[in-house]
Amino acid sequence: MKKLVIIVFGIFLCSCQTRIQKEIPIFQELDLKINQIDLDSILLDKEYFSGVGFFSIGSSQLFFVDQVFSSVIAYNGDGLYEGTFLGKGDGPDEQNNIHGFIPYGLKGNHVVLDNFELVVFDKNFQKNTSYPIEWDYSESYHDMVNNPKGSMLGLYEIDWKSRGNNSTFLMTNDDKEVFFPITMSHPTLNGYTSEQYYEEVAIFGRYNLSKRKVVEGFGKRSGEYLNHRFIPNFDFSYFTERENEILVSFAIDPLIHVYGLDGNLKYKFGVEGKNLKTNYPKTSTIDEALDNYKLDLEKAGFYQFVYFDESSKLTFRTYFPEGIGKGFSRVQIYQENKLIGDVKAPERFRVIGKIDDHFYADGIVDELNDRMGIYKFRLDIK
Repeated sequence: MKKLVIIVFGIFLCSCQTRIQKEIPIFQELDLKINQIDLDSILLDKEYFSGVGFFSIGSSQLFFVDQVFSSVIAYNGDGLYEGTFLGKGDGPDEQNNIHGFIPYGLKGNHVVLDNFELVVFDKNFQKNTSYPIEWDYSESYHDMVNNPKGSMLGLYEIDWKSRGNNSTFLMTNDDKEVFFPITMSHPTLNGYTSEQYYEEVAIFGRYNLSKRKVVEGFGKRSGEYLNHRFIPNFDFSYFTERENEILVSFAIDPLIHVYGLDGNLKYKFGVEGKNLKTNYPKTSTIDEALDNYKLDLEKAGFYQFVYFDESSKLTFRTYFPEGIGKGFSRVQIYQENKLIGDVKAPERFRVIGKIDDHFYADGIVDELNDRMGIYKFRLDIK
């Protein structure tokens, strides 16, 4: 009898420990100190301009990546033009596609995310080397088609953002690994019809620079998605690195998910945006979702770009309370895990870095009026 009691108690204890291990800490602290930000806009000179692209910052320089011409326009911190580089072609100083860009990202070199490789250029934009993006998997084609699983790396591809967005990827400090956003398109395991997709499919790929392969997928979508079966047009996320952690902002979740570089979810933090419309339009077929993509993003609010600034230790997250096309966005400002500001901003507003005591945000990209510019502001936090 004593043995039975001990066994039952042991099972109960293990069960409790398992539940405790699965509980993820959540922080929802609020101390609003910032009610508005005063913006300066700097219009930038250019040689040519398609009106499609994004801004980036590195080593006190501004860069605009023109994704139509595949060029990079460089400016100093005051917005003075310094030169135009790359452009379509196969030469040592040319580049045909730019989905993502990290200036001075790898041992002082610029890094471009192409269709199927990472391309490294020196500081003068001369090609240095490239890393083909391959996937480390052993499953057969038959198994991947007929019995798909989230663990099958052969089913994944890079999750490129639409033009006008920097498809963020992260380089580790030791220059040994890269974290890519990844996604899966499959006839049965997909975000349009499958619960398994939201439970299993990874959001990050761990790329080993020496092996030149994606060796692991990790990270899962927010559990909020299974409360809305199904809203695939809001199945997207943005992420940033914060002191050896990866912060993930999902479109429909007020909580920012925090992963360690080992791939494990550590905790969540965040406060719901102001007056956020959450009447997300559901879709029943793939064709319906594809036809209504832009329209759906106009109907409901969602969270978008997230950025951590190393020098100030502040995290910025852009969101659209009523959806896109309303002429404005809002920006949350977090100090550690505490919300200290939630302010109104222009519709296109993504904080991308800091030079001296000014933050910079992308930006003014106006093809119709042939204008390109960036926002600049300061924060005095007591």
